Amino acid sequence: MIASAMRATMVCCFLLAPRASGKGPLEPWRKDPSFQRLAAKLDKIPAIDMHTHLLGRGAFDPNLANAGPVMLRATQPWFVASVRARFGVSIQPDRLPEANAAILAARARMTERLGTHQYWMDHLDYTLTEIAFVNQSAPDGTDGKRLRWVPFASTLLYPLHAEHLMERSPAHRGDIAEAQGELNGLLKDDGLRETPRDLAGYVRFIDGVLRRWQTEGAVAVKFTEAYLRTLRIADVDEQRAASLYAKGRDAPLSRDEYLAVQDFLWRHILLEAGTLKLPVHIHSSLGEPPFLRALESDVRNLEDVLADPRFFGTTVVLIHSGGPWYGIASYLTAKPNVWVDISSMAFLYPVPDFAALLRAMLLGSPGKVLYGTDAASYPSVPGGADAQHLMLSRATRDALYVALSGLIRDGVIDEARALEMGRGVLRDNARRLHGWK
Repeated sequence: MIASAMRATMVCCFLLAPRASGKGPLEPWRKDPSFQRLAAKLDKIPAIDMHTHLLGRGAFDPNLANAGPVMLRATQPWFVASVRARFGVSIQPDRLPEANAAILAARARMTERLGTHQYWMDHLDYTLTEIAFVNQSAPDGTDGKRLRWVPFASTLLYPLHAEHLMERSPAHRGDIAEAQGELNGLLKDDGLRETPRDLAGYVRFIDGVLRRWQTEGAVAVKFTEAYLRTLRIADVDEQRAASLYAKGRDAPLSRDEYLAVQDFLWRHILLEAGTLKLPVHIHSSLGEPPFLRALESDVRNLEDVLADPRFFGTTVVLIHSGGPWYGIASYLTAKPNVWVDISSMAFLYPVPDFAALLRAMLLGSPGKVLYGTDAASYPSVPGGADAQHLMLSRATRDALYVALSGLIRDGVIDEARALEMGRGVLRDNARRLHGWK
């Protein structure tokens, strides 16, 4: 699951130093008096980052340094400035491997001085982050306090031979094999040598895993179906799913048959997570090229599930705000159990464009918008997830402040309301979602 996420997207001081040097990127919106007043107050509010892969360690590939989104490239000026301010490393376009090695060495020195856990606490303080949700398979490195664990529920959707799922998009072969390897580990943890013989037994296993994850500190679970299959989640009855599961134990199912079993399991997990009061995060933006099918990744495919009253007791967060269908995802938050996070937008759009999209969300449902970055070890960016988190944290805040200052300027809200909305996005909405005081 993590490999797909990496490929698919190919306190205030942490950017003040580059600006003061005269060598940082231009930020014309900072001249706006409303922006300045908002930033002075809201930069004192540490954020709850709803979506990161901070503890992951991917390899930098200099061949990809100028591939993918412009904001997610090694020489993007904001990234260059933030790395220089934090690690004292200058990124030269013709010496990217050296820059990557220098960042890793600087981090290693900081970690040796502070200790691993305290390094991450220092990083969170530096980026004005109160809590970071970390998406990964196991809770390793999280602490249940400032680093909170979000495991992948999608791992539970691959109990059978999956050859025909791999045929349509060969790039997913490794991802599905990785998911099944992780599932085998979960089975062993439960004292099982293989998947249960019948669907009822496998469902009991799933329920046990969800409870164990919660005991181990999971604050939510995550689905990633937009990457590997489709967000069309059919309503498959248990009898048909049980028959297909039994058939798939002995021979590979067709793609459509396998999807039917997954659809049944997906809906069951959604319902059971609601029973456990575990929010469900759904990757709701585009899937993975070159086998991307935009219609299947369309967030509107989730409407049959989200409109089903059986699931109203499950809190759902649409990760990445349904991009590029941001308006649809914002509309879906009219449902009482649906929220959106704004992660990944800071590396897809410059601040003014990001702010324009965010403005529309704030007009529609300001109490349902959640701060997030999607910081990760992208292969196009040297230094790893924490290096990228520096830039994304600042850019996400600036986009929020630009959106709010524009609403003040246009007479839509006053400054007091803008501050209230800003605190909501940064922290208070997430606290309310989780019932945290």
